[in-house]
Amino acid sequence: MVEKPQMRIEPAKHLTIFRHAAVCLLYLAASWVFYAPPRHWPGLTYFGDEQDSLAFIWFLNWWPFALTHHLPLLFTHYVDYPAGTDLVWKTSIPALGLLAAPFTLRFGAAAVFNVLMIAAPALAAFALYLAAWELTGVFAAALLAGAMFACSGYEIGQTLGHLNLAFTAAVPFSLWACLRAAAHNWPRWHLGAVLGGLFLFEFGVSQEVFASEMLFGAAALLLLAWLAPLPRPALGRLLGGILLGLALCLLLAAPFIWAMLRGYAAARANFSTPDVYANDLLAAFIPTPLVFLGGHPALPLSKLFTGNSSEQGGYYGLPLVLLALHIWRTTPLPAARVLAGMALLAVVASLGPYVHVLGHRLGPAPWLPFAQMPVFAAMLPGRFALYAWLSLTLLLALWLAQPGSGWRRYALAGLCLLSLLPAQSTARNWRQPMLPPVFATLPPGAHVLVMPVFAQEMGWQYAAGMRFMLAGQGYIGNGQPAPFSSWPLYQPLWENRFPAIAPGEFSAYLQAYDVQYVVLLPQGYAYYSGKPVDEAAETRAAATLLQQAGWRIATATPRGAVYQPSATTPRWTPAQIAGFIAQGTQQHRADVLPYEIHRVCQIRRLARLIRLNPAPLLYLWALHAHPLVPAATLACPLSAQTIPPPA
Repeated sequence: MVEKPQMRIEPAKHLTIFRHAAVCLLYLAASWVFYAPPRHWPGLTYFGDEQDSLAFIWFLNWWPFALTHHLPLLFTHYVDYPAGTDLVWKTSIPALGLLAAPFTLRFGAAAVFNVLMIAAPALAAFALYLAAWELTGVFAAALLAGAMFACSGYEIGQTLGHLNLAFTAAVPFSLWACLRAAAHNWPRWHLGAVLGGLFLFEFGVSQEVFASEMLFGAAALLLLAWLAPLPRPALGRLLGGILLGLALCLLLAAPFIWAMLRGYAAARANFSTPDVYANDLLAAFIPTPLVFLGGHPALPLSKLFTGNSSEQGGYYGLPLVLLALHIWRTTPLPAARVLAGMALLAVVASLGPYVHVLGHRLGPAPWLPFAQMPVFAAMLPGRFALYAWLSLTLLLALWLAQPGSGWRRYALAGLCLLSLLPAQSTARNWRQPMLPPVFATLPPGAHVLVMPVFAQEMGWQYAAGMRFMLAGQGYIGNGQPAPFSSWPLYQPLWENRFPAIAPGEFSAYLQAYDVQYVVLLPQGYAYYSGKPVDEAAETRAAATLLQQAGWRIATATPRGAVYQPSATTPRWTPAQIAGFIAQGTQQHRADVLPYEIHRVCQIRRLARLIRLNPAPLLYLWALHAHPLVPAATLACPLSAQTIPPPA
């Protein structure tokens, strides 16, 4: 009997796989040590800032919860009850939620979130290391490039709470697959299958990053074809595999994409402003508080940047910028020119629709036409820094891998890495909000409004075992959800300005949306917002508003009270409720009209500049923005200075 031959791994290949595994473990261990999680993670202990982390914990819990309770996966009434909310245009992370569901059921969503958040920069670094290794074949250069990518301004900023944007490993893994396919002559189907899985995973983590990956991937292919670093047959196989992978991804994600297309018009009103979440022109050289070296002294300047700390990923550091310019001028390799061109393209695109210098708008930027287009408007340009970092770290690895590279090159690269190291306050950003015990007194399925608003309601809902539904509340994205935002009281209610709310309107609001219980919390639960807040005064004002609206205390505890309607609570007719909504609609129209005038006049000026008829451009803008007033009825002032900018 002849023994069947066994598959064997060549020694060199075996050592390479072992080395790659060791590097992955090294990155994971370094990330774990750097972020220093607490020894125990009781309750809602989590890493990150503000309500974003709690929203992702809620989403990680939602997928197994919906599956085990036979609920619709892409729609929920647990938030914004009774209207509910569509989850396809939210950061619902279905790929992570479904893959991690067994661990979520076993250990809880908060623990899974913490592990994923700590692992995100390490896995991104490992994927970049593999791409750099495939590009250069030099271990030290690839290892340093991966470490620099983990310390990039983009990765560190998004790790503050944006799990969907920090978990970017699929992007450099896709690049690794393309490099390996080109080097080892993978057939189209092989590359297509690998990329199809990576694209699908990235789509399930962040649809925004997936879309931007496709955009910058197309730009990279154009640069490859222009600069011709690859033979045409190899480029043809590469393009065929990429298109096959994209087709496979779109086919498998078709139901989700169809749901996104159907809900685009409603979601458009809640997109973040791309002009705000863009990189400042000087952000490349001025460190933010997230950076260890110079972050605190530069705070008077960096606080003038638009957006917030988590979205200011455009700091590259003066050493890295100067070194990148030197590499571009002295390295004649076609790959270096492609990477330098991609870095420049991403940096320019990340400036957004307008160039800002220390928060002051100077003029239009190249991204302005794209910011007005469907789908592109959903991308925040500041996040394009991801592709600048991807290109810069690979460019650095390529330079370090050149023959004759000595310790001086690695010393310069180490200096660049040193200038990027995150501040310790970033690494110790752990929080443990308290769960108010008053929620345990609510019956299952209760319709609840929490006052004052603390931006932690979804975290409390998760911690209470999804015991109640939030009526008109729950932060899972930007914007003000309809139909609640149609009421004049909605903005004061969200901002805890209770004296500005009429008791009669508040009573009608609670009745219209079937609010059964109002939970009033005392001071001590407010989340730190960076602004001084008199929590006791807010609680007293909320109690006064409830009493004037005819609601009375049903359950009182030292850590909160539950209010219910009383016999004296007025009953409102549908006509009276419609009257309150009509007032809010008129107020909203008055607030939005200056913004629409500003945009229409911008389009008309652009049309005059390029000698085009403005009608087609205005028609496309109307299809995209769904303005309240027809553009033809709006007149532009003679001077652009008299046009108020959008809020």
